[in-house]
Amino acid sequence: MKKPWLNDLHIDMTQEQASVVFLDDSEDLRALMPLVLEPALGVKCMCFGSLMEFEEHPNDVLRAKVAILDINLGPNVPDGIDAFNWLVAHGFHGKILFFTGHTRTVPQVEVPQGTGIEILEKPLQPGQLISHVRRALNGNP
Repeated sequence: MKKPWLNDLHIDMTQEQASVVFLDDSEDLRALMPLVLEPALGVKCMCFGSLMEFEEHPNDVLRAKVAILDINLGPNVPDGIDAFNWLVAHGFHGKILFFTGHTRTVPQVEVPQGTGIEILEKPLQPGQLISHVRRALNGNP
């Protein structure tokens, strides 16, 4: 028996998997990140503005090779540390980079140190960002 809804179902099997996922509350940075990383590294970058949005795309997020997480996502909302814990709890095997303007003032920054996670301080020049992400994609420290 043919299912009528099957005719309307379209799955794009050619859609490229994201190699980099970026979580940041700044709309400007979310717009800029793919423009910087995709042409320089030849990878797809998906951007998310909240932990809830990040969690709504588990297949894309968990298959990425690199997750770049802003630690502070705004007042009274889950932060980058919560995203880090979600990734760990769901078996993420990629490299995690924290991206923050608060490396000297936010106590959470000390949580992931010593776990092989890199902390990048905002602002970061595009060339430096590309270099860090390239190393992470290649599995280099």
